[in-house]
Amino acid sequence: MNIRYFMLLFVLAVPFDSWADVPEYTVKRATEKIVIDGILDESDWASAKSVGDFLFPWKDKAGDMEQTEVKILWDDTFLYISYRCEDKHIWATHFDTNADTYKDDCVEFFWNPDPEGTQKYNMFEFNAIGNMLSVYTGSGESIHERISRILVPHIAQTVHGTVNDDSDTDTAWVLEVAVRFSDYPELSKRLKPLPGDMWRVGLNRCGGRGGQTAESWSMWSPPDTEEPKFHVPDFFGKIFFSDKSVR
Repeated sequence: MNIRYFMLLFVLAVPFDSWADVPEYTVKRATEKIVIDGILDESDWASAKSVGDFLFPWKDKAGDMEQTEVKILWDDTFLYISYRCEDKHIWATHFDTNADTYKDDCVEFFWNPDPEGTQKYNMFEFNAIGNMLSVYTGSGESIHERISRILVPHIAQTVHGTVNDDSDTDTAWVLEVAVRFSDYPELSKRLKPLPGDMWRVGLNRCGGRGGQTAESWSMWSPPDTEEPKFHVPDFFGKIFFSDKSVR
């Protein structure tokens, strides 16, 4: 058989998902009570590793290339997520739950706890002042419709600087989130993860879409697209739940 023909058959036979060289992260168990206050002063957060640097695949929309640090923990009830976002000019003008928070300085958490069964996912879009858009993509309706909205997780934030004042230089904003597993039955095949379970997760950041500061886009696991695009489940990273304690 012609080798080129053989290689073509091989490529066509390989599922697209296996092509994606996506990052992986091991989620370890919390050993203490995590207080959702946006301060991240628990020893568990200090011990947890970050998922790694966010990437800036669209250089013409990279802004100041300010870095984002994300850490994730879990226990039998909650998935805990922390974000620390470097930001010289913090901006957020959407103050209501399920407003267009993605137009502010914003981070996102897209998650599918059953990637072998579906590509549908839940999505949380948090702005710098702790407001969020909370959506289930599998409702059958547009994600812009109210019917797609789902329960909001526990969330708190701190701001190191001033909001909506570009006359000074800020440092960062911090979010701390607790997602109760049992609150989101839309996708889950069980009430809580088991050690060894894998979820597909999108971790994203955007800013400046309201025009106040330079537009910026960064991601933990970016897709191979010419323009910024976050909603590509095949390129979501993988998180694995471990029964090992974080410390």
